[in-house]
Amino acid sequence: MNFALRLIGAITLVVVTSCLPPFLAQPGQSDDTVLGKQVEAYEKACILSLRTINTAQVTYRGGDETKGFARTLRELGPKGAGILEPIIANGKKDGYRFRLTPELTAPGSPVQRYTVIAQPLKRLVKNQRSFFTDESGVIRFTTENRSATSSDAALEL
Repeated sequence: MNFALRLIGAITLVVVTSCLPPFLAQPGQSDDTVLGKQVEAYEKACILSLRTINTAQVTYRGGDETKGFARTLRELGPKGAGILEPIIANGKKDGYRFRLTPELTAPGSPVQRYTVIAQPLKRLVKNQRSFFTDESGVIRFTTENRSATSSDAALEL
């Protein structure tokens, strides 16, 4: 599992660094333009983190319905299964807070459904998105100042 954690971390690092625009103001750029680029970078990184969490959940479950999904991000992290990098397992990364909620089950029963909500730690612009995903792997979003839900619009690929 330690190899899987390193592999996921390396892939995430390569993808994130290739997607992030520079935050430094160029001559003639307004503060709003720079802030907009920062928000865009945070949102892209958040989406990648949500995909990483969904992949970690599938890896954790390993196709075993009797095992189920993890109940917490920490359970997927280095001190648990060793699948998620520590920063995501702690629930905060790139300006977003991540909250994994498992379905309510009887004690000892496997988790078959979960949700993950990602909200900005601080809304930097009015239309900054909040995100939602679940075991389906579909990522949904809202630009309203609230948590995204399963009824919000799905991201286009």
